[in-house]
Amino acid sequence: MNDKTQDTIINAIIKGDEKTLMAIYEECLPQVTSYVMKNSGTEADARDIFQDAMVFLYQKLEENSLELSGTVGGYIYGVCKNMWRNKIRKNKKMVISDDIISISGIDETDMLEDIYENERTAIYQKYFLKLGETCQEVLTLFFSGVSMKEIAEKKGTTDTFIRRKKYKCKKQIIEMIKKDSAYNEIKAPSK
Repeated sequence: MNDKTQDTIINAIIKGDEKTLMAIYEECLPQVTSYVMKNSGTEADARDIFQDAMVFLYQKLEENSLELSGTVGGYIYGVCKNMWRNKIRKNKKMVISDDIISISGIDETDMLEDIYENERTAIYQKYFLKLGETCQEVLTLFFSGVSMKEIAEKKGTTDTFIRRKKYKCKKQIIEMIKKDSAYNEIKAPSK
């Protein structure tokens, strides 16, 4: 992996090139494993965090929202480190060591906010799927920019009924989300 340019590596990741992905695993996983194990984790925890980081990286590349100022390996390590810190914080454990590797050129604040945003989205989606079919449809249309009148016409009812239904559905999902301890951990990240 060392002899490839960052753009080549990124393109290979997007295409799912197995050789490049294996090279990333071989190069980066040992550092991540070392960090996680020095901070109350296991090899299995490290593999899980690493896999989550690879999915996160892939999503960022697919969305074309990754601004990489360092190496791909450094970025992955930074994501893993932040994910593990977040998991430890959630479990009320203490981070022991932070001295494995420094990551130059990576804005950890932006990366951490992206991780929190992904977690908030996952929690929203979890509870959205628990809503009834009508609530899901009304909220999906509403958040897609469809007017109350158009939603009412589509559902064969009045816009007043749709407004009340939207209000009740939003209230229901907000109440479910507020009761989730994971959401309470990430709603206002401490800096």
